[in-house]
Amino acid sequence: MLNQKRRQFLQLILATTGLTFTTNLSEGKAEKVIAQSQEKLANLAIGGSPIMITILLAYLAEQSSIKNLVETVDFRIWKTHDQLRADAVSGKLQVSATPTSLAANLYQRKVPIKLLNVLVWGVLNIWSSQNIRSFEDLKNKTLLIAFRGGLPAQLFFYLAKENGLDPEKDLKIQYTTDFAQAVQLLLAGRGDAALLSEPAGTGAELRGQQQGLDIKLAINLQEEWGKVTGRAPRFPQAGTLALTSLIDKYPDIIQTIQNGLVEAVNWSQKNPDDAAALGAKYLGLKAPVIKKSLGYTPLEMVSAKDAKEDLEFWYSRLLEQNPKLFGGSLPDDKFYYG
Repeated sequence: MLNQKRRQFLQLILATTGLTFTTNLSEGKAEKVIAQSQEKLANLAIGGSPIMITILLAYLAEQSSIKNLVETVDFRIWKTHDQLRADAVSGKLQVSATPTSLAANLYQRKVPIKLLNVLVWGVLNIWSSQNIRSFEDLKNKTLLIAFRGGLPAQLFFYLAKENGLDPEKDLKIQYTTDFAQAVQLLLAGRGDAALLSEPAGTGAELRGQQQGLDIKLAINLQEEWGKVTGRAPRFPQAGTLALTSLIDKYPDIIQTIQNGLVEAVNWSQKNPDDAAALGAKYLGLKAPVIKKSLGYTPLEMVSAKDAKEDLEFWYSRLLEQNPKLFGGSLPDDKFYYG
């Protein structure tokens, strides 16, 4: 049996990782856990994105217990989907915020990643200063969409077709590099409407007020999703991916990440002022904008395994409008961590 000092040390280690110690744990298994926990990771590169999920990952990097297991946490923001793809493929980012569809595409292309969780459950809307309230109102309009071929376009094409529109014929779609550029063009009058995530949507509304423009949320795409599918008005928009090498070698770190993100969601909901201040640090917008944006953003940490049914339904609907997506098939069970 383990001597008393090593037993106490093991209990401390397990407490920091959220695991449970029992007297039935064999000495061999206990020694393995101790060795694994003592092997501290030198550097953990975490990627945030231009949407509200960044607040949760920033909390993870700065305020969670992850620092007990890692020498240095390197937190950075990716600006475009191409940058995320490149950093995931190269291994520069070990953990990152990700659109759920992009994570599935990477996995299907044999990039060694898994989806850890879903955190953002739909925060894409169409904003405009014009009298646009339905898909029919978008006919012959110019719609600004960020990230050509990315999740915003995938969702819009699906919903537009379900509402009787041919997006490539019935309106003009102008793609932008990111949400920030879409907001700039909308404010400059170079688009009739823009498909924006948060906090870009709220930012457009408040910046529009300063310029005398009455930019409002015109079409709530979560509600449209619910109408079209008959399901709850929410969809698994964004979560966190991790390299399989990190998952396999440092399962204690992955579990701490999952626990830390549950904590981050609860913290952001109970402390909106502090969450807004943290978001302002990384998202390039002022804290009042971030705070108002939090009210639009449904946050819930669900492991990928537990969210699998929602994810597969989501992926299947996206495949309907683009059969080439995900290589033409859904990810297998190994994609879903949990």
